[in-house]
Amino acid sequence: MWRKAMNFLRDFFSTLLRPINRTHPMVMKEASSANDAFMLLIFGDMLGIPNPASYYTLELLPYLADEIEGWQQRMMTRGTVLEEKAAQFDF
Repeated sequence: MWRKAMNFLRDFFSTLLRPINRTHPMVMKEASSANDAFMLLIFGDMLGIPNPASYYTLELLPYLADEIEGWQQRMMTRGTVLEEKAAQFDF
């Protein structure tokens, strides 16, 4: 009885999670892109983009300090945003 119940639950939850596993890389890429856009909005003045609210965004610096170096490297090495978005489609 327990074995049947456990098999049913395992099959049920594995069926539910299967679509998530296939879309996981896409979700992670979108989350990374959203995080990079947020960091650009907050710390764009580090890249030469003027930000009139930079005095107030410095309050977030202690919370995001670990991510800044990796973010700067990603921003400096990536191509234009249009190239990245156009690469998603097959023209």
